[in-house]
Amino acid sequence: MIDPARRAKLLRELEHEFVPDYDAQNMPAADKRTAYALEHIAFRVCRIEESLAKIAAAIETLVTKS
Repeated sequence: MIDPARRAKLLRELEHEFVPDYDAQNMPAADKRTAYALEHIAFRVCRIEESLAKIAAAIETLVTKS
């Protein structure tokens, strides 16, 4: 189980726009950069899916009431 404080820190970091701040002289390997970018993409896609699920539920509620 993940520590709640660590989880909150990770969520805070992922909620910010993905802007790599690598020094050109000290860039991590391409694999690591790709992994960081994919983590942010996955987080954003998950947030989009959550929003779409809420919208779909609201629409479904409106349609069933009619």
